[in-house]
Amino acid sequence: MYNYGTFLRRKRIGMTQLNVDLPSLFMVLSFTTNLIVCFLDPFEILVSNKIGVAILICGFLIFVYVLFYLKSGFFGETKPKLDFLITKGPYRFCRHPQYLSFIIIIFGIDLMFRSPLGIVITITLAIPSLVYRAKIEDRLLKKKFGTEWEEYAKKVGFLLPKWKRRPDHDG
Repeated sequence: MYNYGTFLRRKRIGMTQLNVDLPSLFMVLSFTTNLIVCFLDPFEILVSNKIGVAILICGFLIFVYVLFYLKSGFFGETKPKLDFLITKGPYRFCRHPQYLSFIIIIFGIDLMFRSPLGIVITITLAIPSLVYRAKIEDRLLKKKFGTEWEEYAKKVGFLLPKWKRRPDHDG
């Protein structure tokens, strides 16, 4: 059943219980708030909205690249749907490239609207809601994939790639 991570109804002894995927709900609400604030923000930062459009397009292209690897695993609850751990493509660089693409997209929208309040909402609501969902997702992935996930997490960064340190050479 298609479920975009918001609400799932379940029958229980004659009553309907409403389960909420809170990480997804927080993320959707923060993004929606950000868009509304950007649209209504009376202030403008002094930057060309073309920069925002370019950043938005870059974020969207990263998102499409992620979808080629994640496919049906993207749609749904925070709980992992796939029976295998994706470690190729964009997932070889960071564990949550889709959330990184969302951050890039939302900053692009902020700049496209030239909205300083949008940037504040991105920093104070959107990014924390993404990090919250990603941390819960990490916990669920660790529970589902165990050692395989732990080895992967050691090698690959959370939202950004891990930069390998070069060994110090004396002399």
